[in-house]
This record gives sequence, structure tokens and C-alpha cells, in this order.
Amino acid sequence: MRWTHHPGRALFVGFLALLMIPGLAGAQGTPAATPQTPEPAIWETLAGVDQAVMRTWGDVPEGTPAPGEAPAFRFVTGLVAQFDGPTNAAAAVEPIRDWMLASLQVNLVDVELIVEDVELPDVGDSASAVTASGTAADLPLTISVIVVQQGDRVLATGGSVMAEQDLLPLLAGVLDVMLDRQPGGDEQQDNLGRFSGGLWDIFPEAEDTVLDEMRRQGDLPIYQAPDAG
Repeated sequence: MRWTHHPGRALFVGFLALLMIPGLAGAQGTPAATPQTPEPAIWETLAGVDQAVMRTWGDVPEGTPAPGEAPAFRFVTGLVAQFDGPTNAAAAVEPIRDWMLASLQVNLVDVELIVEDVELPDVGDSASAVTASGTAADLPLTISVIVVQQGDRVLATGGSVMAEQDLLPLLAGVLDVMLDRQPGGDEQQDNLGRFSGGLWDIFPEAEDTVLDEMRRQGDLPIYQAPDAG
């Protein structure tokens, strides 16, 4: 399996297809792909969401894998969603958790996973986490998601790796950094499509050790309320 076909890449590409071109991911998917792609209209159904942004990091491959090798590249996604108040933010924790878990399975074929709830220590105002392990096309697969409400904001991390690997410490470490950071000034975008300022400043910096040498793969504005800004 080439790294370009990893489920972490499917997350980012799947999000882009689902959010920018509704129906495209379903049209390109194979009949055997399970589960179905997540509903992109979730952001229209959540009450009081003002803005949501996503950043993805991943291991960078070195060279070309030898035939028959399947390096266990990790892909991690951070999500920040701003709400109009704590009540609506708290109500969005579980829907966002389920949406991210489904998104991490976009375009995977012959997926067989066992999903388990994860008990979290006291973090934020409310939180929920799940981990899933199993196989995808006969390869081991691990997917995990942590979602935390902090006041009027929801922060989440999700990860996937084609291996039997505990992703929760990595995801929790990234999330801890996000919980300690605050939005920055005016949002900006450079000529490479990378964002800074606003909610984007909540994500770890590129050189932050918590990323465990993973590099930024892409930024994606997910939702902006029509009357915001």
C-alpha cells in the first residue's frame, strides 16, 4: 500500500470533496466501501456554530517503500469549532465525534472495525473519545478521535494509522497544546494555502515537539456562518 492511499489522506481529501463538491466522494467511491461517507451538512444542523477550521499533519515518507512493505504512516487531524455559547458547544461534542470517526473511514474498502468508548480524565468542560481497531483490505487499522468542549469552543483531534498502534497519547498531546492556546488576530492565508491568525493559532506550531516530527499536510476552512465576519 502506497502512503498516498493511506486513510489519513482519505480524511483530508474526503473532507475537501464532501464539503466543496457535494456528492463527489460518493460518486467516486467503490461499492464495497463502508461505512457510508459522513453527511457534510452536519455544520448546518449544529446550533450556534460560527466557524470551524481543520489542520492535518502526517509522517513524511522517505524514499520509496520496498515491494510488499506498508510503512505505518500516521495522519492526525486537528479541528477547532467556535460556537455562540457553551450550551451549543456542549451539544455538538458527540455529533462532531461521530462525524470525525466516519470521516476517517472515507474511501476505505472492506473496513471491519470494533469501536470502543474511551474514558478520559477531567479535561475541558465536557469530552468524549472513541478508538476503533480492525482491518481494512486485510491490513491492520487503528482510528481514534478525542473531542473536548471548552467554554464556547469545541476542539478535536483524530488520527489513523495502518497498524495496531495506540494513537491516544499522540492525540491527547496535540489536544493539550490546543487547550492552552487562544485565537490570534486577523486571519491570513499565504500563497501556499496555509492559514494563520484567528482560530488557526490554536493549533500547535510546526516545530512543536508534540507533533512528534509530523509535518503539516494541509489547512481547510470547514464552515463559516453566513452572517459572521
